[in-house]
Amino acid sequence: MQRHSILALTFFFFSLAIHAQTIAEGQILINNQRYSEGSHIFSAILKKRPNDGAANYGYGLCQDKLGNKDEAIKALQIAVNKKIGAAYPLLSELYYEQYYFDEAVSVIEKGLTLFKTNPVETAKLNKLLVKAKIGAQLMQHVEAITIVDSLQATKKDFYKYYSMGKDLGTIIPTKQIHKNAPEGALAYRSQRGDRIIFADSLRHRLGLYGTFQMIDSWSDPTPLSDMVNGIGTTINYPFVSSDGVTLYFAAQGANSVGGYDLFITRFNSKDNNYYAPQNMGFPFNSTANDYLMVVDEINNVGWFATDRNQPEGKVMIYKYLTNAEKRLIQTTDSDYLRLAAQLKSYRRGKNVKSTIHNTPEPESSASVKPAMEFQINDTIRYTSIDQFKSETARALYQQADSLEKEQKQLQDELNKQRTLYSTAESAEEKSKIQPEILRLERQVNGLLGKPQKLYLQARLTELKEK
Repeated sequence: MQRHSILALTFFFFSLAIHAQTIAEGQILINNQRYSEGSHIFSAILKKRPNDGAANYGYGLCQDKLGNKDEAIKALQIAVNKKIGAAYPLLSELYYEQYYFDEAVSVIEKGLTLFKTNPVETAKLNKLLVKAKIGAQLMQHVEAITIVDSLQATKKDFYKYYSMGKDLGTIIPTKQIHKNAPEGALAYRSQRGDRIIFADSLRHRLGLYGTFQMIDSWSDPTPLSDMVNGIGTTINYPFVSSDGVTLYFAAQGANSVGGYDLFITRFNSKDNNYYAPQNMGFPFNSTANDYLMVVDEINNVGWFATDRNQPEGKVMIYKYLTNAEKRLIQTTDSDYLRLAAQLKSYRRGKNVKSTIHNTPEPESSASVKPAMEFQINDTIRYTSIDQFKSETARALYQQADSLEKEQKQLQDELNKQRTLYSTAESAEEKSKIQPEILRLERQVNGLLGKPQKLYLQARLTELKEK
């Protein structure tokens, strides 16, 4: 009996030694940035020990580096539950990047108790905690917008691609005003050319300044306002709307959820100062950088640029339809809300003429319309059902397309019956038409939102295959 116990203990410690060796091998592969190979090693361990904290951390880190964010989160959640210290910052950052802000706050706060004796790690987590809390607040007020055009441009001169029209003023580099201005600093010149608001580092950090044209010279530049320049550590990309009092700009700092965030404020003539700037929220802002909001109040359109999901040195310029009043997305579907906040799901306007300069023309000038047009993301559009990689996504798209066609047919018939009802000359004729109108209304209302939800599911399913 004693001999068997000794053999069992020997095998147990031998297994632990082999396990530790395998973990170490995986760590060496990570250190050498061989993440795919490391992932295979940790995956093999997890098949035998699915709740192993160290293996889940290693696997999660590899999956993160390989771009499989959802898979990384699942593994890191287990690692955090097992109190693997290195998993806390990584899971916090992933939650934050994927717009799980409430979850990020929770993990960061737990991590802060773990790293309280590590000032460097504590400072990083506290900085991320501030941004995650802002993100959690902004997620409660995601605006519904309609995108009508988009264009990828170089970050260096992206402002040249805004087709603003001279009646909105002009955007120019601050170097045209002050040759020693920092690279990338922009200025707004009013429509009449007698007022300039510009970004400059005249006081040793980038902020906004104003100058006015006098009889034969320009006034000395003065800081725009402590209310504006105090909202962040770096302020740039100003634009003033046609009312002359609404100011848009971008700022980096403690009030931003990402790098540069877009802000709005208005001039208060009574106090001769600006109101406290407000973060424009999602989807205009992101966990990346967002630049230069321009709004044409006459034509109800706006433009903004962002480097979210863009290669180095590039930005995406979006043109959208402005809402007369801020229209928030009302949904209990948290996944849909996250996608909308990230501009991965939005309403795309149709039949609106492009006003972004140099928008690429279609490769063919033929007038033959594609069999279908389904936007997967900003760079991928399907024009054939055969382009789907996922069978499930294809089936979801076909189901959505079928429901959308049915909805249109029902709506057309409903409109026809309503016309007949309005032109009917007798109460008897109207009484015959009314039941059909009620029936059609019930059917149309029963389909509301269903095609859109299936399209979203198809898009998400297909993206997982890429």
